[in-house]
Order: sequence, then structure tokens, then C-alpha cells
Amino acid sequence: MVATAHVAGSTTEAQEEVGTQIAQQVRDYLADGVMRNAVNLPALSAEQYRRVKPYLDLAERLGSLVSQAAAVRPARIRIRYAGETAEAGTHLLKSAVLAGALNAVLDEKVNVVNAPAVAAARGLTVEEETRRREHGFPNTLEVAALPEPGTQQRGFSAEGTVLHDGSPRVLQIDGISVESQLEGTILYLRNLDQPGVIGKIGTILGEQGVNIATFALGRREAAQGAEAVSLVRLDGEVSPAAVEAIRKLSAVTEAKLIRFGNR
Repeated sequence: MVATAHVAGSTTEAQEEVGTQIAQQVRDYLADGVMRNAVNLPALSAEQYRRVKPYLDLAERLGSLVSQAAAVRPARIRIRYAGETAEAGTHLLKSAVLAGALNAVLDEKVNVVNAPAVAAARGLTVEEETRRREHGFPNTLEVAALPEPGTQQRGFSAEGTVLHDGSPRVLQIDGISVESQLEGTILYLRNLDQPGVIGKIGTILGEQGVNIATFALGRREAAQGAEAVSLVRLDGEVSPAAVEAIRKLSAVTEAKLIRFGNR
């Protein structure tokens, strides 16, 4: 929904000017996918939008990831901005995170305009922080799905960045370094780092006719038996039977399918 301006004195010239502004906003939305002067969103210049646009996709995908991967329905969303993400329109990035998180669980789709209101209506609170990134990628966004304070339930966090080619990447899951694309169908795994685990997972998927596109693995420390996280991008449909078979492996502590796009 594009905001319109109030016209003082309904002269033909003023009406034409407003009509031109609205037409330009509609053109920008159709071309760029962003409502620059929509209600509840800040107006961005062309340069500001050019800077923030790659991070909008990252924000929405990280929101979707944490919403789907969290063990329980989150009560809070925490967003941490570092580098350019802290300078390029945090209000809009927050809305994109919430849109991704809500669209992963709701049948009725939301967008960056109404996502904050929908989140508030569902009792979902948002915490925002800016921080300095000392090492690695300087421009990052971290999104966490968290339970109510004081509970024993575990949250889930994911940190990502935008590469030079404009593609979004996840860099860490719950503080464990693991780099992966955020697209298509991803099998999210947590397991104990033991010999043969990856081979068994590959065998199960192969027996189910599922092809592995990429396999990203990270572990908390360089020691056998350490906690490990995997993001396995898969081609085609994945049956519940394949995921259930992987869950039964003794070293696997968690296995979930994460879908980006249509659920």
C-alpha cells in the first residue's frame, strides 16, 4: 500500500504533482520490490535503498530460518546489527526479519509493512542491538528466536552476511561456524561429531532417492564427540521417512527440514 499525500487546495497542478509522485512510487515498487514511502516505513533515498536491498533478502531468510528451526514457538526475536547493516535502515531490516519469521508459520502472508503489527498482535517482542564485529565479515546480521526469559527452553540463533555477488549466506548457527546458501530445501542437523555420521546420513538420503546439493558442516570445538551442526541443501522432494530415519541415528540429536519460499 503506497502512502498518498494530503493536498491543500485541490488545484489541477497540485493534483497532477501528487499523481506523478504516486506513479513514481508504484513504479519503484514494481521495479525494486520496496514501498519507499509506505505508512510505517521510513522513506529511503535511491542510494540508501541500493545499500540496504541485499540485506533485506538476508534478513527475511534469517527470520524464516530461526522461526522454522527453533525448538518451540519463540516469544522474542533478537536482532543484532554489525557494520553496514547498522547504518542501512534497521527499521526496514527489522520488518523484513519479522516478515520472514511470521511467513514461515502463518498461512496468511504478511509483508514488511504489516509484519511489526502482526508480530505485536501475537505477543512477539523484538530486541535490537548494534555491535562491532572484530573479526571475519564486517557487515553481518544476527537473528535469534528466543523463549520467555527465565525458562529452560533453548533458543536458536543464526548469523549471516551478503557476499560480493549479492547472495545471502549464513555464517554461524548458535555460535558454530557453518557457511551455507539459504535457498530451497535444507536439512538442519545437530549431532555429535563421530566417525561415520556423515556417511550414514548420505546413505539414508541416497536410499530415499534424495540428492545432496551441498553439505556444510561445523563443530563447536576440534574434538571427537563435540557438538556439530550441518546444513544440507537437498534437491527435490524429501519424504518424512527420510528425516525420521536420520533422527534415529544415535549420534543425531536434532533433524528438521527448513524450506525457503513456498512451504
